[in-house]
Amino acid sequence: MSTTRWRTAVCAVAVVACTGGTTGVAVADPVSTATIAIDFDHPAGRIASDFVGLSFEMRELGIGNLDAAKGNAAALFRTLGRGNVRVSGNTLDRDTLWVPEGQQPPNPLPSWVNDVVTPSDVKRLNRFLSVTGWTALVGINLGRWDAGLGVDQARAMSSILGPRLVAAECGNEPDQWVGKGFRPAGYAYPDYRADWGTCAAAVGGKRVAGPDTAGTSSSWAASLAADERDRLAMLTVHQYSAGPDATIATLLSPATVTAQLRSVSANLAAAKANGLPFRVDEANSAYGGGVDGVSNRFASALWGLDYSMQMARAGVDGINVHGGLGVCDAPIWNGKFQRYTPICAATAADEQAQVYKAMPIYYGLWMARRMGAGRFLPVTLSTDRNTTAYAVRGDDGRTRIAVVQKDDTTAAPVHLDIAVGPRTRSADVLRLTGDSLGAEATAVQGATVDRQGHLSPGPAERVRARGGSLGVDVRAGSAVLITLDGC
Repeated sequence: MSTTRWRTAVCAVAVVACTGGTTGVAVADPVSTATIAIDFDHPAGRIASDFVGLSFEMRELGIGNLDAAKGNAAALFRTLGRGNVRVSGNTLDRDTLWVPEGQQPPNPLPSWVNDVVTPSDVKRLNRFLSVTGWTALVGINLGRWDAGLGVDQARAMSSILGPRLVAAECGNEPDQWVGKGFRPAGYAYPDYRADWGTCAAAVGGKRVAGPDTAGTSSSWAASLAADERDRLAMLTVHQYSAGPDATIATLLSPATVTAQLRSVSANLAAAKANGLPFRVDEANSAYGGGVDGVSNRFASALWGLDYSMQMARAGVDGINVHGGLGVCDAPIWNGKFQRYTPICAATAADEQAQVYKAMPIYYGLWMARRMGAGRFLPVTLSTDRNTTAYAVRGDDGRTRIAVVQKDDTTAAPVHLDIAVGPRTRSADVLRLTGDSLGAEATAVQGATVDRQGHLSPGPAERVRARGGSLGVDVRAGSAVLITLDGC
């Protein structure tokens, strides 16, 4: 490869510990060096503007959440940047009943019903999407299918949401329906395909996603892609990177990176082979509501940024990080606690007022969203440290580099060397920092999300290029986003 194809850049960046509104303190004498080579001449796959998304349970609609007229949820969505919100989850098939316009819920409700969703709830969601600029995936109860209600919901959602509805999702995690009592023993993919086809016919057009399987190991997604590509709007699966025994060390380990990418590869290939978008429409650090001390700590911010970039660079078209809008760390269902959610209420009073705080993973997603829409540039990273790097040439013509340093914050800093050539004279640097990997405190450029849902980072650090290179000193356990001028 010629030196004109691989240009380097080096920038020296002072990275700070996150203590709310603290300012940067220069890092001295880094003991490790990492080199980054970027192939500017061979842009690869795209990252879409709506790649970063969120996911919530269907019950959030029924209890009146995602309301642009209340609290700060709309501001938090706008702060994150335009994306896609998925509304479905376990409560869709388990306990949500659709009630058509002008009808009253049955009295008494069926024993399985805990939540009721009506066209009024969808209208509230539409107002929320209009205010925030987001689009949506919304589920239809296929686990407890009722043909009349399913058709009515499909028509209502299409009419109310219009182009803001990217697709309807027919059921949630059908590969687990037998264990949940929704289908008899022996229920398999051919049975599901028939059920899915009934729901898809009710929706009509190519506006149905699926199969929304619980994990990426199931072959149902690849089979559905091949069998129903003419009716599918996109292929969707779920991925949780760890289980209830997750630790910060395992979550941020190179082995987890490898496992995440390997587990989606077959379904991603099936989607691409059949000309379908592929979205991990329910994702997070650990299943079962997350792990205390891991999913709700600064480590999850680094994981969220890294996971987003890993999936996008691999060719995934989008992710939706799952969560809930209840009280942070509160019990949610069946012994599970709300510990992985990007936003949650600090108190019961805040939950009633729909005022939420940003959890650490929200900041990681915010950083990922700042990479913007564009095309990935191949990156070669040479280091002996737990570090990853990504580069995107944005549709605005600017190149952005994300570097995630995942060692414990007590380790030595890492010095980055990147040669950018004569066209780059300077760069802007934003820093994602925390007190420690196991602390909750998280900030961008020393700033945190306020009670109104706004994030106003301090000015980006301006770094001058010298002799075609920049120098970046990155504290262990932090991330930087570098925006180059002239490239």
